[in-house]
Amino acid sequence: MTANWLRDGRLSKGLTQKELAEKSNISMRSIQRIENGELIPRSHTLKTLAEILGLSFEDFIKSAHERELTILQRKSSLNNPQRIVLSLGLCLIIILLAWAYVAQAVNFPETTFELLVFVSLTLSLITAVLFFLWRKKA
Repeated sequence: MTANWLRDGRLSKGLTQKELAEKSNISMRSIQRIENGELIPRSHTLKTLAEILGLSFEDFIKSAHERELTILQRKSSLNNPQRIVLSLGLCLIIILLAWAYVAQAVNFPETTFELLVFVSLTLSLITAVLFFLWRKKA
């Protein structure tokens, strides 16, 4: 992204890499490495280049931050079909585990109340899991 920003800014001003290097007192090799994405420049260097090219350093930083957030959100978020499959799988796992617990317990449930409490807790667990899986990220 920095490479494109610098290259586009330099070309819009009609400057060669050598001319930009001379105006900014930054070596031509550094300019080349930045434009090729081989070097991540310090903020002071970016500010200097932005001033020479008439670009807004603040806008560049803001757009870079927004792009980073977008990339992170895409990587960390599930799409709806994935959420549906995960929801169904988790519900089945919780129900099967609850059923296995009831099946292995000789004296459980002794009363209807115990059964209702157990079912309520199981449904609460399913609800909590689905809530966290489907909540909207701000």
